[in-house]
Amino acid sequence: MIVCYVPIYPYAERIDHHRWEDMSAIEQTDPQSVSDDIALTPIWLRVTASWGWRLIVLCGVMVIVWNIGTKLSQLTVPLLIALLIAAGFSPLTDFLGQHRWPRWASSAVSLLLLVFAVLGLLAIVGAQIASQWDELVSTATSGVSSLVNWLFTGPLNISQEQVNGWINQATSLVRQYQSQIAGALTSAGGRIGAFVAGLLTCLTAAFFFLKDGSRMAAAFGKVIPDHVLVKVEPMARGGWTALASYVRAAVTVAAIDGVGAGIGALALGSNLWVAIIAMTFICSFVPIIGAITAATLSAVVVLVTLGPVKAVIMVVVFIAVMNIEANVLQPLLLGRAVEIHPLLILLGITAGTILAGIPGALLAIPAVAFVTGCVRGAEGIFIDDDRGRRKAHLPRVRYGGRRTGKTPTSPSTIPGEGEGQSTIES
Repeated sequence: MIVCYVPIYPYAERIDHHRWEDMSAIEQTDPQSVSDDIALTPIWLRVTASWGWRLIVLCGVMVIVWNIGTKLSQLTVPLLIALLIAAGFSPLTDFLGQHRWPRWASSAVSLLLLVFAVLGLLAIVGAQIASQWDELVSTATSGVSSLVNWLFTGPLNISQEQVNGWINQATSLVRQYQSQIAGALTSAGGRIGAFVAGLLTCLTAAFFFLKDGSRMAAAFGKVIPDHVLVKVEPMARGGWTALASYVRAAVTVAAIDGVGAGIGALALGSNLWVAIIAMTFICSFVPIIGAITAATLSAVVVLVTLGPVKAVIMVVVFIAVMNIEANVLQPLLLGRAVEIHPLLILLGITAGTILAGIPGALLAIPAVAFVTGCVRGAEGIFIDDDRGRRKAHLPRVRYGGRRTGKTPTSPSTIPGEGEGQSTIES
């Protein structure tokens, strides 16, 4: 039997040698070119997908938080309003604390000042209405009579039969829905009780936010990892600063609006000018929509008590006050506190009203101000991080003992090559 030995080992060694050369060449290439699915996917699609799934997770978390908040609205709304109160009165509390006041005493004084201001304003309005009740009733009766006469004899040319028909329709509607009206009145009592409970919760939470707010923030910071806290803390500080500035500026603007509307009503001869001040002050905390509501209610009051001509003048007064607010007060006060575009304000109020009604309209702009402050705080963080990365990867070049931050050039392009050597320092 003849046995033939074929020397296959050199061929195998050659194959292995070429295989390792190919693998080393692959390792030296860009890792993205190794995988076909990554290499064939456009960069814009990869970036969009990367942002997309993060946004989906974030939206899911926001939906869960929103559902929990709406289920506990009788608790969350008072807590959010308490945060606004704490943001507005924190400078006063800190000022009293710097003058050796105990923290609990300065917080209590701040809240008592708020309570006395609100109760005093309501007491003044109630006393004015009570002292002039008979005169207001007679004035309102004559105003309604003059309005009805104007409808009959004015350009609208409305007949008595049409007015009687409208009255009969209104009466029939009341009789038709009297059970629903009775149920609404019954539920109003429960809502009053819920309002009182929410008010007590709000004041209690505001007291503890003013008293122990720094300790609460410190306790919350202990839960967050240090590398995350370094970035979260400036964002939270920026949001809180923006929120506090917005609250103080909004109170100032609302007070000026109320005083302007009250002076206009007093000049027209209205006996309810203090009530108009209070109503305008409260409505001014809801931007745009609140001004329209206050102007409408004030015009109706003046229309009933003083007639249509002075009601039109009252509307003109409100337009002037709103123009002063938009062109002078907001750029001077709110613009320095938080720069928010009017379109963003309108969209925020609309979204808040749709999602949460009146509380949403009240809390929409403070939420936008807080988010804006957080974004501004984050801008400084990412700018500093980007500068740090570039500084860490940027070599320093020494030209004859002089350091620069420029990228090193080739020796042939360095001026004065014979006079000084260029060295790169790590």
